[in-house]
Amino acid sequence: MLALTPVPLQTAGERALFNELTRWDTGASVRAAVVASIPLVDGPLERRLSDAILFVPEGVAVVRIVEVVRQSGVVTAKPEGPWTIGPEGTPGAVLQLSGGGSSPLDGLMRAGMDTAQKLRRAGLEPGRIARLTVLAGDVTGLVPSDGDLGEGDQVALLEPRSLLLGVARASRYTGVDNPRLWTTADVRAALEALGLQGRGPSVEELNGEGFPYSPYVLRRPELLTPAAMAASPSAAGPAAPAPTAAPDAPPVREQPSSAAIAQAVAASAAAAHAAAASVAPPASVQSQRDTVAVDGPPALPDDNGIGGLFANAEPAQPSMTLVPPRTSVFPASPPPAAAPPASPPPAQPPGGRFSYWTAESQAGDAGAEGSDGGSGRRVLLTVLAGVVAVAVLGIGAWLFLRGGTDGDGSGAATGSTSAEPTAGGLEVGTVQEVGGVTYTVEAAETDDTCLGHAYGDTADFFADNDCTGLSRALYSAEIGGEPVVVSVNRVRLVDAAAARSLRSLTDRNGSGNVSDLLREGVRFTGSPAELSGAEYASAVSGPTVTIVESAWVNEDADGSSADIDQVATDALALAVGPFPAE
Repeated sequence: MLALTPVPLQTAGERALFNELTRWDTGASVRAAVVASIPLVDGPLERRLSDAILFVPEGVAVVRIVEVVRQSGVVTAKPEGPWTIGPEGTPGAVLQLSGGGSSPLDGLMRAGMDTAQKLRRAGLEPGRIARLTVLAGDVTGLVPSDGDLGEGDQVALLEPRSLLLGVARASRYTGVDNPRLWTTADVRAALEALGLQGRGPSVEELNGEGFPYSPYVLRRPELLTPAAMAASPSAAGPAAPAPTAAPDAPPVREQPSSAAIAQAVAASAAAAHAAAASVAPPASVQSQRDTVAVDGPPALPDDNGIGGLFANAEPAQPSMTLVPPRTSVFPASPPPAAAPPASPPPAQPPGGRFSYWTAESQAGDAGAEGSDGGSGRRVLLTVLAGVVAVAVLGIGAWLFLRGGTDGDGSGAATGSTSAEPTAGGLEVGTVQEVGGVTYTVEAAETDDTCLGHAYGDTADFFADNDCTGLSRALYSAEIGGEPVVVSVNRVRLVDAAAARSLRSLTDRNGSGNVSDLLREGVRFTGSPAELSGAEYASAVSGPTVTIVESAWVNEDADGSSADIDQVATDALALAVGPFPAE
């Protein structure tokens, strides 16, 4: 299962769930799916409706992570009314959700409708959207034990068996009447439409999760219609007997089965393709297609989404049959019209003005003005003028540069000095703007090892899994007139799995961290001795982990912790020096 967390997780429940999913590793060996952290909030209090989106090849589900705090016991989940928690066999107390409420189903229903609207606006047909609730905290059991509340609502505990069961049931619900599997292009387009921040999954990663490859988005309503007719529930078994009509009622026309409808659609599509191939369109008709039709058999209306628009493109041929090449026949273009012969240049009128840009002047035509040697003199004067101009420019440049030096000839520039280069390749004084805030580089360092540059459990992690590159920088900024210091640490690991493990470790409280430059004694003008009351943010991209800490320079600053937290999130985009070459 591929877990995507492009922005820092905000709750302990989110971190617990994604830590569990990270342990499963990527690929389809455990479960083929993609889970992306895309929170959906509602109202000024930003109450969570859903926390993540689940994509499986069969469909989509919205996920809510319910963190149970200050309560323990068995959770009784109901499709209607409040959920309860307490000792097994007792009614229990009403479950208290963070942000209010006692059941997440209403919010999940709204999140599902919002997701469907966003996907349809992007041209994607979502089909049936399931809803999955994951319970995190001191929960000892679940009623019902399988977590199936019906109508697409699933509940799971934060443990592998229950999670796998919940995902499987959600997949089965979304797969009903779904004529096509979600392809790689579908998932990438859907994540973009839902607002996934940062880097999305690659085609190779999605292929590894069981999503069939397609370079095009196939989940268009017009493409799904013929297949949906064939995949309707009535096609699976005999149709129910028609009701008996009244004696005086008009005869009821017998309705064809779904299989017959699908067969008719396929036959009509084949006939339309054959007619289009045999009748050439008039030259005056403008085609609305942006591709060239080729001579070949028409594509079938449905191929279960495996081959997309290219399935069954080549018909089966006998081994000894010569098949003409599939080429397009373009109308022959008429040969280009011969260029009219160049007219001779007009004769120079007697006494006419001489031009330096004519062939006559370059050839020294005797009929032109100055044929008695004036042309040669003009060429000589032109060359001399060019030499004088070059000399004047050279002397002027030399005097300008000499005027920009000190009187002792030391060559120190009197203008603004350039930024001071650092060992990390990032120049001190470099300015970047992110989120409307201006950040200035104050220090930067790079190393080829993380040993000795971490503390706590993170240092123990590097003892067994040393990084291949470490680049750190200190930035200064101002928020509301108050100075802020920002530490940006970027770590390159041996692979993406190690990067996810490092991020999961540093995201936990009390696990240590990569040492910021202030901790190692680096100072700049106006810097604090350490990061006090810092806010934290992290992100992972492939084998690289970015860790940011931000704090007020003055501990008694008037700004709020929310301002500093936003700085930490925005600072994930700040640059650091390049990693040392491997």
